[in-house]
Amino acid sequence: MAGQPIVIYSAANTQQAYLLKGLLVEQGITASVVNDTIQLAGGELPLGWTTAPRVIVAESDAVQARALAEQFDREATREFRGDDSTEAEPLMEWPEWPVCPRCGQRRSARCPVCGASRTDFRLADVQESDGQQQVLLKCEDCDDLIQPEWYRLCAACGHDFGNGIESSPTSAATESALRSSTFVIAALMVGAAAFAVYFAWLFAAGR
Repeated sequence: MAGQPIVIYSAANTQQAYLLKGLLVEQGITASVVNDTIQLAGGELPLGWTTAPRVIVAESDAVQARALAEQFDREATREFRGDDSTEAEPLMEWPEWPVCPRCGQRRSARCPVCGASRTDFRLADVQESDGQQQVLLKCEDCDDLIQPEWYRLCAACGHDFGNGIESSPTSAATESALRSSTFVIAALMVGAAAFAVYFAWLFAAGR
C-alpha cells in the first residue's frame, strides 16, 4: 500500500469490515482490514473500539475512502433499523363508498369504537371472506381500523336506506351535545351548592 496507512473506518464486526473493503476495491481504492484476527487475551483487553476490525487505506486515498465509508455506514444503519425513516403511504379514499340514490350524497357512517360520524373514513383494507368482501376503514378520531356502522337515514335528504342505525348523524351529534350540556349544568349546580354550604358555615362560625 503506497503512502502512510490511514484508518478510515472502525467496523462493528469482521464481516462489515470486509464488505466495506470490497466496496472500496470496486472503486479502485486499495484497502486492508486490520484487527480481524485479534483475540481477547484472558480478559486483559477490553471489548470495544480498540479490538474492532478497522479498514485502512493509503493517505492519498483517505478523503475519497472516508466519503464512501460514511455512505456505507448510513446504509448499514438504515438497514439495521428497518428503514424507519420511510413514511407510511397515506390511505386512499374508498371508491365504492355508498351514496344516497335520491340526492347523491355519501351515506353517513359511524365508528363503533369512538362513535365518530363521518362520510370520509379512509380505506385501510379489503378482505375476502367466504366469497364476500369485508371492508376495513380507518377512523382518524380514535386511530382504529373499523367496520363502519351505517345510518339508516340520509343526513341530507332523509332517504331511508332500509337498514342501519335508526338515529341520524345530526340527531346523534345533538344528543351528544345535550349530554355534554347536562353534565356542565349539573357540575355548576353542585359547585353552587358547595359554595352555599361553605358560606353558610362561615356565617354560622362568625356568630
